This record gives sequence, C-alpha cells and structure tokens, in this order.
Amino acid sequence: MPYTRLLAAAAALAATTFAPAQILDWIAPPGETILDTDSMTLQPTTGPAIRVTGGVFVFRHVTIPAGCTVVGRGSRAMVWITETMTVDGRLSVDGGDGERVVTIQSPGVPAMGGRGGAAGGDGGRGSPQVALRSLSGQPGNGPGNVPGLGGGGGLLGNPVLGRGSGGGGGGFATSGDPWFKVPAGTGSAFVQRSGIGGFGGPGDSGTAGRTLVGGGPGGVWFVDSRDDNDFFGVGFDFASNQVVVGELTELIGGAGGGGGGDLADDTQLLGPGWTQDRKGGGGGGGGGCLVVFAANDIVVGPLGRITANGGNGGSGEQGFMSAGPVNAGGGGGAGGLLLLIALGSIDLTVKGGTYANSDFDFVLSADGGICTTTSFPPAVILNKYQSLPFGAGNYANAYDQAPLGGFGGLGIVQLAAPAGSNQDGTNTVLDDNIVLRHNGVPLTGAQKQAYLAWRGYRNAQGVLVDDFGAPTGIGGNEGDIRPAPVLLRL
Repeated sequence: MPYTRLLAAAAALAATTFAPAQILDWIAPPGETILDTDSMTLQPTTGPAIRVTGGVFVFRHVTIPAGCTVVGRGSRAMVWITETMTVDGRLSVDGGDGERVVTIQSPGVPAMGGRGGAAGGDGGRGSPQVALRSLSGQPGNGPGNVPGLGGGGGLLGNPVLGRGSGGGGGGFATSGDPWFKVPAGTGSAFVQRSGIGGFGGPGDSGTAGRTLVGGGPGGVWFVDSRDDNDFFGVGFDFASNQVVVGELTELIGGAGGGGGGDLADDTQLLGPGWTQDRKGGGGGGGGGCLVVFAANDIVVGPLGRITANGGNGGSGEQGFMSAGPVNAGGGGGAGGLLLLIALGSIDLTVKGGTYANSDFDFVLSADGGICTTTSFPPAVILNKYQSLPFGAGNYANAYDQAPLGGFGGLGIVQLAAPAGSNQDGTNTVLDDNIVLRHNGVPLTGAQKQAYLAWRGYRNAQGVLVDDFGAPTGIGGNEGDIRPAPVLLRL
C-alpha cells in the first residue's frame, strides 16, 4: 500500500475508532504474547474479546509494560493504528533462529530454519532431504516469504574437503552488513560479512584448501542506482527542495538465510553411506514488517525496545577436527521494515552509547542476523557483537573456522513525524518532533545528531547532505538506531 494511502487510511480509522462510543485500549499481559497477523483474538481492557484479521490492530491506547514482550508473526505485516503507543517492554517482529545441530549423524532429520517475522521470509533447512543425501542446504525464502529468494543453501562437502559450505545470509536493504566493525578478509576469508556463506574445505580461514563456495546472499530489494530512496513511502529533500519517492512499494519484511551444507561420509554420491553424513545448520528467519501509526505520540521508555531483527542461523554438526565444528552453519536472516509514524511526537529513550562508540544495545533496530554456535570450543560465537575471548582482531578467523553462515542484510528503520524549524539545532527540520532522551534529558545539537545518525539525501555530486547542504558523513558511525534511520516528513 503506498505511504500516502496508508496514512489516509490510518487517519480515517483513527477518527472512527477513537469516537467516544468506540474507545478500546489494550495492555499487553505479562510474559510473551504472540500475535498472528492473519487472524487473532485479543482482549481489550474492557468489553468482550475482539477478532483481528489482516494484521491491522486498531486501539486507542496501547501499552506494553516493562517485562512484557509482544511478538508479531504471520503472512501479513503487523500494523498498529492507535492514539498512543507506549512501549516499556519489547515490541518485536524478529525472525526466529535457525536450528543448531546438537545430534550426531542424523541427516534424515532436517535442521529447521527459523520462521520469518510478520511478512518476513523463513530460513532454509539444513540437510533438507529425508530419504537421500542432501546436495545442498535449502535456500531461504525472500521478503514476503516468497520461496527460494533468500540466502542460498551451502553445498555438500566430501571427506577430502572435510567441511560443507555455509548458507548465504538473507538480503533486504543490503546484502550482508557493510558497516560491521570487523572488515572482510581477502579471497575466501570472512566472506560472511558480505552475506556469502563460509567456504568449505580443509585449512584455516582464507587458505588455498577452502575451495567449496558458500551459499550466495539474498538479493537487495532495490534496483535503481540510488541508495537514498531505499525506503517505503515519500520523503522530502529540503536541501534540493525535491520530493523523493521511496522505491519500496509494499509492506514486507526481510529474507531468510540459507541452510548449511552437509558433509558426506563417503565419495559415493548416491551410496547408502548418506545416513552417516554430518548435517548443516538451519538458516535464520527474516525480520518482519512492523508499522505503528499514532494519532498522538509513540513513546519508547528506558526499558523499551522495538525490533525487526533477522534471526540467527544455527551452526552445523560438531566434530573433532582441530578447527572445531566440521560442518557448515546456516545464514542469518535479514532485518525487516520498521516504520513509526506519529502525528504528535516519537519519543525514544536511548540505551547508552552509540554504535560508533561500540555500544550495541539499540532502542530501535532492524539488524541482520549472523550464525551462532553452541558453547563448544574453540570457535564460540554466541551473538553478533560479543566480546570474543580470543580478541576482536581474530574475530574473522574464529567466525570462519566451521565455516559459519553469511550475515543477514540490514533492514530499514523509518521515522515520520511533523516537521519543525530546526529548533533542536541538528540541521534538519525532519527530527524536531523525534525526541531522543538520555537519562531523561532530551538531546539536541551534535549529541542528537550522533545518536540519531540520519544520513540525509544525496546532492548533485552524490554526497549525502543535511537540509543545509552540509555533508552528514555518517559512514559506519551509526547511533542508537540500527541501521541508521530514514526520516520522512508528515
């Protein structure tokens, strides 16, 4: 649905729903609540339970208290139309994690891929065949859960190679993570950062024996030459006084990662020894699509978070080689689409420092997943931003030992609130009604710029600039929102 139509429909529904005779509020119950965007029954604070279909949740005041998590799943995007939305817990359309392999020689039982978030793609299975040898992992599904358009499956390895290859990461706004703090290596070394599954074969990361190509990354969902229109809706570039039409035309999430490749027990392709193969891990599910429209304010408190992250792929079957797990992991799911629209203000409490300063706890995120392992040494990868026991300088080699699956691509975070007059001194009128609080104090000027990290629009020379034509220079210096947000004018 085009952005202007979405906004008009939301406003019309809000005007109808918030009439005095039809006021309904919803408070999330304790613990985790899973909401199915295809069909779901909810209990408002007063009155009988109501049936919600099509993923559109219409309430007056929505509150997610601290300690509560609301998760959106299903084939439709999750859309909230409210007067106010207050999040002190977690509102999530994250993709599910792919299965880590903890069994031995059970290739006839696939390692399941993670489920996509609402309107996101499912991850591919590792060892997908149940009655014969799997020649590759299953590809992940694309945005909107389109079969096969996610990360590619890793390939079957033979006893000489000693490893299968990793599944590719799902794609959406990017393939892989172009701003990840550890750079890719040369040749086949740490190609996972670019979304490619790790190469199979003997030897350490990047050595000549690693020749079995990993699964390819899921494609970027944008095809023109611009990167400053990679969003849903309509933006406005105040520096050039021009409308910028977003290239994304539908509400969808990110793609799932591909399953890891198996390791054959023998060299007879169709021989009976396949039952002793070691299987690859499942791919992570793509982050979903979440839209919050508030006729007044959206507030994310000190403990609150809103996320559309890709799920992590799972590591393959453990072995006893010096390099750790002998088999390949599934690719990470791509981040999804997170769109917050408020006719009043968007009020966010940041969670510490910024990504630029190596603080990885974000108030809003549509981050890509990676491939994680069990705690079996020597390669222990438990999350994307962990402090590695072998030192950050060795991250690439440690990540690639198994090999693990490719990184999921980044999603999209969009914020839309009424424009102001640059009263906060950030050189854009687009964020005046986007409030960032640190320890309860609203940020302004350079501090707010650092925590928001808006990239701006490209000028005639191709440089990203703010409203006054000054280069923003964000690069990898993102803030407390990952990836850096797109700002739209209401």
